[in-house]
Amino acid sequence: SLVWIDAGGSMQIGPESAGAMPGPVCYGMGGEEPTVTDANVILGYLNPDFLVGGELELQADKSSEVFQEKVANRMGLDLAHAAYGAHQIVISNMIRAIRAISSERGRDPRDYALFAFGGNGPLFAAGMAKALDMRRIVVPPFPGLFSSFGLLYADVEHHYSRSMMQVLRDAEPSALNDIWGGLEAEARAQLTADGYRPEQIDIRRTANMHYKGQIYELSVPAPDGDFDPDKVAELEERFGVEHERTYGHRAGPEEPVMLVNAQLIGRAIPDHPPVPDRLKVMDSRTGTQSSTRQAYFGPELGWLEAKVLARTDLASTNLGGEQTGPIIVEEYDATCLVPPGATAKQDDFGNIIIELPE
Repeated sequence: SLVWIDAGGSMQIGPESAGAMPGPVCYGMGGEEPTVTDANVILGYLNPDFLVGGELELQADKSSEVFQEKVANRMGLDLAHAAYGAHQIVISNMIRAIRAISSERGRDPRDYALFAFGGNGPLFAAGMAKALDMRRIVVPPFPGLFSSFGLLYADVEHHYSRSMMQVLRDAEPSALNDIWGGLEAEARAQLTADGYRPEQIDIRRTANMHYKGQIYELSVPAPDGDFDPDKVAELEERFGVEHERTYGHRAGPEEPVMLVNAQLIGRAIPDHPPVPDRLKVMDSRTGTQSSTRQAYFGPELGWLEAKVLARTDLASTNLGGEQTGPIIVEEYDATCLVPPGATAKQDDFGNIIIELPE
């Protein structure tokens, strides 16, 4: 994403991107506008000699020159402070999506671990977790390939939906049975055609609902089995509970609840999970032994000497396993940043587990 200064003199990130071609300034392929990648090079987070295993050598001096001219000078900041500001803005933008599926739905992010994947996820994860007051981060093996891995190993699912738009308490149980029963028949027929046996098929019902007059819906699990008046009342109660958890309140029992969509997921459960117990993690170190590099951790801490490790070092008995930041973990497909005071180790499944201080 491009880093730019708006008319009011504030730093902005994106939505425009340099793309893969010409890419960031540091790629040396003709890019002329500063990017988030250039900021991370300036901060010392990315190794100019080891991106994608050293196949792409970055030109850090060009990043510094362009970032100084087009960002730092215009804001009256020194180079490191400007680059760190870009890094922090990216974190702020990314946590909006997490808040949208957690705190804005009545779920406290502090009750969860942050799962960091993608080529850049582990680089920003610690800052995101700190902003959300989360304490644990999990970085899976091969984080840059994790989405592709998930695509190949995900369960087979088929999703079905039928529009309803009626007051739930006025709905005839027989009509609800016909609708969800029809969706289930479609799902079972499709999964059977996919080659799965009846005992391998799992059916989950959900309902999109809102109070009459609202313009947003909540999705809640719908009861299994045949509907009767008691199950209709149970579905309405489930909506009330979810509404209170999400928004902090619920309407009185006299308020009509609208059933917007009847939904169903048909999922195939394989006899043997295709995912191995542990992925073999290769040693992707930059040289014959671990090294250090100067990295910038904000105006309070400034430049610090960060250990540069491979993922396998975090399980190495020679290094004692668990390590304390600042650490930069370099892999072929991703870079993981462990800030000062945080600890990192590799668990039995090859995941990097980062614990932030209280």
